[in-house]
Amino acid sequence: MSRGERGGRRGEAIRPHLLTAARVSQPCRSSPPDRLLSFDLIFSVFLSPLSLCTMVRVVSVLGLVMFSVALLILSLISYVSIKKDFIFTAPKYANPGGPRMYMFHAGFRSQLAMKFLDPAFTPLNNALNENLQENSSKWRFNKTAYLEQSKEIAQYIDVPHNFTLTKNSVRVGQLMHYDYSSHKYVFSIGENFRSLLPDSSPILNKRYNTCAVIGNSGILTGSRCGPTIDKYDFVFRCNFAPTEVFRRDVGRRTNLTTFNPSILEKYYNNLLTIQDRNNFFLSLKKLDRAILWIPAFFFHTSATVTRTLVDFFVEHRGQLRVQLAWPGNIMQYVNRYWKTKQLSPKRLSTGILMFTLASSLCEQIHLYGFWPFGWDPNTGKELPYHYYDKKGTKFTTKWQESHQLPTEFKLLFKMHTEGVLKLSLSHCT
Repeated sequence: MSRGERGGRRGEAIRPHLLTAARVSQPCRSSPPDRLLSFDLIFSVFLSPLSLCTMVRVVSVLGLVMFSVALLILSLISYVSIKKDFIFTAPKYANPGGPRMYMFHAGFRSQLAMKFLDPAFTPLNNALNENLQENSSKWRFNKTAYLEQSKEIAQYIDVPHNFTLTKNSVRVGQLMHYDYSSHKYVFSIGENFRSLLPDSSPILNKRYNTCAVIGNSGILTGSRCGPTIDKYDFVFRCNFAPTEVFRRDVGRRTNLTTFNPSILEKYYNNLLTIQDRNNFFLSLKKLDRAILWIPAFFFHTSATVTRTLVDFFVEHRGQLRVQLAWPGNIMQYVNRYWKTKQLSPKRLSTGILMFTLASSLCEQIHLYGFWPFGWDPNTGKELPYHYYDKKGTKFTTKWQESHQLPTEFKLLFKMHTEGVLKLSLSHCT
């Protein structure tokens, strides 16, 4: 065989390899099999970039599987821990035949919320469920303990006189500071604002036998507690929460509701249109003679909204029966008291603030809708954050930025066991 022939055949032998190499050099791209490949060609393909891409895919899938298994194991460990240490999670407390998978996921979420988002919260034992669910009828009011706590609160806060500013307590041109903002921010008291202040505190020398403080937790959904709540002598509500559509669960009676100025932005578009103004007017009209407690001096960011609110009330003077209350810098006193109970969040919740005010007005205090977790203690099913949230709204943990709700709840439960207050978490009959 001549040198030329050998060179030609060698070229023919090399050419298929070059062709195959060209095919497989295109990353992660499938191509039809070449039936003419020899064993050494198949071996070279095995080591090609195509195979490497396939191996990467396999490794990725294996990694995902291993991560899923690890997550499942962590969930199981968490579930066992919840069943052992946490409240409301033993199967005997769920509805007979109820889906335990709800308990599983809810318990895992709660473990994260309580232990990781709020390290100060330590597990409570099953006595909580036994007291609130099975033995709620055995709860006894401890008048001595309640009066002792009310006396303690009164040492820090003169609630009747700090409940609202009055015409005699401020003057036009006086500069007000904010509880939770830098001292450099001020609000100048104008003639219109002062004209809206009451002559005296609407709760001065008032006393009520039974009071209900209604939180806005999703636990009230389906509770049928409305008729029970409406029987109390005085009902506190938080943040202008709606009642009409939800009256079966939360009742209709309202003697006092708080109104953060930001509500005007969130639900009434800052009263920018005639429709917005009509909607707000009708909402206020439903309150009749209730007290609208407006904490205008918590944050400087509410200054503009406060002025809008003042203009609206001046415009509709005499057309509404609602009683306006504008607290001054009351939070410095409230915070000082709760610090003695090892509760010092960035900001106290509105619920515990209302309980503090109620202590100077009421002979007994019952709490509804105070449950900061995303699962129902009665069924294990998911709950919305608020009872009035739209269906499908996910439970939020934004409160972690400012509040210590689990710690507050633990403190309230302690007071429940001592007979200072009654904490209601089960459905009403």
